[in-house]
Amino acid sequence: MHVNEHSVEIDRPAAAVFPYLVRSEQRLRWMGALAESEQVSDGEPGHGTRFRDVFEDHGQRIEIDAEVVEWQPVERVAIRLGASAFRSTGTHELRETGGRTRVSTRMETEYTSRMARLMAGVITRHAQTRLEEDLVRLKQLVENEA
Repeated sequence: MHVNEHSVEIDRPAAAVFPYLVRSEQRLRWMGALAESEQVSDGEPGHGTRFRDVFEDHGQRIEIDAEVVEWQPVERVAIRLGASAFRSTGTHELRETGGRTRVSTRMETEYTSRMARLMAGVITRHAQTRLEEDLVRLKQLVENEA
């Protein structure tokens, strides 16, 4: 299992931050490699909600099926991701103190294709850089829209 983790402090309450983590139209604004995101299940986002996402990075186009597997509004959301080369679970935890929110993200990834397993170190390091950049973008976006 390969792990990526990063946290960021956002000068906004958790209720203002949470929608940016779970709505396709908001995720497209701060996740740098996310090129397309479509909710494919009906209703408001929640436990069991499914998405079809497309990430484009370094000339690669990766289609991902995603499902919300844990849902605690304003506190925690976990999303299981699946693609041809990997399976992953991403968890966002939100902790609010004095109107500020700490968002901690953890990605646990298992590489399933032979090529991905061979390149696991490089892929995981790149994913860490991407995660850090994305969370900085999330912070800027949420704070600027206050």
